[in-house]
Amino acid sequence: MTESVLELSDQETDARPAATVILIRPSGEGVEVLLLKRSEALKHMPGLWVFPGGKVEAGDSGEGDFERARSAAARECNEEAGVALRSDMLAPFSHWLTPVVVKRRFATWFFWTQVPLDTAVQVDGSEITAHQWWQPSQAIAAHHAGDLPMTPPTLVSLHELDALGWSSCAAKDLEARTPPRFFPNVIRDDSRMVFLYEGDVSYATGDLSREGKRHRTVGDRGVFQYQRSLAGH
Repeated sequence: MTESVLELSDQETDARPAATVILIRPSGEGVEVLLLKRSEALKHMPGLWVFPGGKVEAGDSGEGDFERARSAAARECNEEAGVALRSDMLAPFSHWLTPVVVKRRFATWFFWTQVPLDTAVQVDGSEITAHQWWQPSQAIAAHHAGDLPMTPPTLVSLHELDALGWSSCAAKDLEARTPPRFFPNVIRDDSRMVFLYEGDVSYATGDLSREGKRHRTVGDRGVFQYQRSLAGH
């Protein structure tokens, strides 16, 4: 199940530029983020819940890869969710480079922006079949219960948002932080798959027996657990 979600391959392929946008809206208990359900009929990541996004296309404007990715994120959000955004509304959240063992590889900028509570969403009904606004903590719990399938980048992003909490200062904290970059080292461990990130004691070697700081996602039967040691541990 975990391998089918991620379409693993023994042959390394080049990473294509892509972009994703995290829409954040206020709610009575903090914030909610928009997740979209990909059609079960798609060959790539069928049935998974994702943030709006997709590949950077030739027509996406901007000087350099970053600005073109911002344009792509705004375009994809409109195409997949019916939410019109200007690219200059989008701030960088993180950057993910797909592991070399995955068949379809992307170099993806994740962006974020705040939208009003009454933001209307209209999915296309073909590539995207459903949408739902989630509090980050509730989406994480639903994934752990097996009810909300997603990939590690989506889960890690939800954890980061949940850790921030949300107050009048949270948006400023998010804007001030340096967007983290992720290039996972993927290790197969029996039925599990372990995605090691920079800062994990095993990141450089892949030796899972080592004791020390953890920064990883562990997947088993399509459910992922994000583990990150506190500073100094």
